[in-house]
Parts: sequence; C-alpha cells; structure tokens
Amino acid sequence: MIEETSLHEAMMARALALALAADYRVSPNPLVAALCVQNGVILGQGITRKPGQAHAEIVALREAGEAARGADLYVTLEPCCHFGRTPPCTDAIIAAGIRRVFVGTLDPNPRVHGMGAERLRAAGIEVHVGILEEACARWFAPFARFMSSARPFITLKAAVTLDGKIACASGNSCRITGASARKDVHGMRARCDGVLVGIGTALYDDPRLDVRDAPGENPARILLDAHLRLPPTARLLGPEALIYCAPDASPEKAQLLEQTGAQVVRVAGDEKGLCLQEVVNDLGRRGMVQILVEGGSAVHGSFLRSRLADALCFYVAPRLIGSGKPVTDLHSALTVASGISLEDVQTAVFDCDVRICGRIKYPEEGSDVYRVD
Repeated sequence: MIEETSLHEAMMARALALALAADYRVSPNPLVAALCVQNGVILGQGITRKPGQAHAEIVALREAGEAARGADLYVTLEPCCHFGRTPPCTDAIIAAGIRRVFVGTLDPNPRVHGMGAERLRAAGIEVHVGILEEACARWFAPFARFMSSARPFITLKAAVTLDGKIACASGNSCRITGASARKDVHGMRARCDGVLVGIGTALYDDPRLDVRDAPGENPARILLDAHLRLPPTARLLGPEALIYCAPDASPEKAQLLEQTGAQVVRVAGDEKGLCLQEVVNDLGRRGMVQILVEGGSAVHGSFLRSRLADALCFYVAPRLIGSGKPVTDLHSALTVASGISLEDVQTAVFDCDVRICGRIKYPEEGSDVYRVD
C-alpha cells in the first residue's frame, strides 16, 4: 500500500514538473498536466494547450492511443465535464476506457467543481482525489483567485538586501542579486500574463520587462502612470503594453504613447494615485490570471494597503547597504504580531541569494495596526 501511494505521488510530481516546464501560457484556462500510465510505465503525457486547443487529458490519451484502455490517468486538476471551446474531457476519458483517474485537486470553477469526478464515477471509473493536493492547489492558486473574484492573482516581487532595501540612497538598484536569481525571475515572468511597474521604476530604470534568460513568451507590460510622464522612447512601450492613467491625463501624451502600439487606459484616481481595484478588475476582464508586480516601494505599499496582493516573492541578497529605499512604504505596525505575514512559505537558494515566497496573510479587517510616522 505504501509503495502504491509512493507511485501515485511520484506520477503526480512528474505531471506537476511537466506543467512547470511549459514555455507558454494558456490563460484564462489553467495549465493542467496529465499522464496516462500502465503498470508504472508512462504511455502518454500532455499539458493543456492554447485556448480552443486540446486539454492535457486529451493530449495524453491521444499519445497513448489504444494502449490507454485499462490504464490509469493522472491529472493535476479535475477533468472538465462541460462544453466550452472544447468538448468535456470526462467524455474522452470514458471513451478511452481508462480504469482509474488520480486527481491532484478539484477544479475551483463552479461549472466543474466535484462534478467532473462524479461524472467519471457514474461511468464506473475509480476516481481518487487529493494526490499531492497541497502542491497542486498551490500551482492552481492563481486560477482559483480568478474563478472566485474575476481578477488576477497578484504576486509582489523584489530583489532586496539583508537590511530590507531595494536601492541605495543614491537610487542605484542594479544587480542586487546574482545571475542565477535573475534567471529565475525571468522564468517567473514567462509564467505570468503581465508584469507591472510604477512610473518611478519606469523612469529611473527604463526596464524592458521581457523574458530574456529563460524560455517562454513575453508577458504584457503594465505601467501605472497617472499623469502620463513616460517618454515615448521608453523600452517597455510597443504592442502588449498597457498604461493606466488618470481620467484627466493629457490626450496629446496618450496619443504619442499609443503611436508605439501601447494601449492607454483611464481609471479613477485621487491625490494618492490610481484606483488599483479598477486596474486589477480591468486586467481580469482581459483574461489575465497572474500578474507579477515589480514596482518600487510605493507600488508594493499600495497593493498591500489595498489588500490586493495575494503573494510575495522576495530574492534576498547577502548585502548590507545602510540607508536606502525600503522594499515597501508601509507605515510601522504597532506590534510585530499585528503586521502582515506570510503563510505556506517556500524557499530556494540561487548561489548566494535566497528566494522567499508565500501567500500574504493580512491583519483582521478594520484593525488599526499601522500608525503614521
């Protein structure tokens, strides 16, 4: 029994690794992976393709062919049971003669949740749900957020020193972390639908916000620029660039930026800046499921204060630089226990740098945990 459990977990881990290695995105669909297995031998494998194309289960079953009859299917997310752009995967699994289906986690989509598994059971297929469930649920957390609130999953990313700074007092922020950590960041970008920065970062660093040191597609480039201060020569401009500005921003400046292929979107704002809720709602309407925020301390602080950030991923370098720009502009918590914390923390080491990622846990709503310095 223990050996069989280990086999199931090993196969699910193999499926998760298959999804992680994908060099393309399928938003707004989830990136699912599936393996068709007989006696521990993989007969077919697949990951979900672009919207309107085959889902992971179909790809794996096609690769296995007739050998799929009587075999097991491992799938990281519950198979769909409804017609969308493609027919239900449950129908194909039943027709293929699969004997058992091992599922990582149930689909958060209310049109599927639990019903895909029940459809298979009703057809006489043995279904087991919860194989490496925690890891699968973590992988699909952005899709779950999108399903529950129609907005993208927001991850704050920063390279920081040991004393919590993202730049020197002079403003210099180049090369805080090493090459291995920077390569990992590009892999994160490739898995996200968009990378977002504020106008301060755009003006000082003139970033490209593309994928260079990892395989994969470039994400959309998203800028918060209330007064359209970005020059039309900025490197992030071009097709797939979204610039959010205030309603009263200059139409002439907007026209100049749009001539580069960028799209200017006006959202509500006040003296404190743009309404982030309107920004993320618009990104959700565009089918963006996962956004990486690489802004400076003001942008990170704004996402945290508005409670719109879902996760945090900091790359901590073994450096001390003294006075400089802090990673966020949050005011001081009254107590250590009352501050923002992380849960489900995952760490990794890249040469001398440490990556710390986790889900953000906010203090209770309405609690007065911050004071103005």
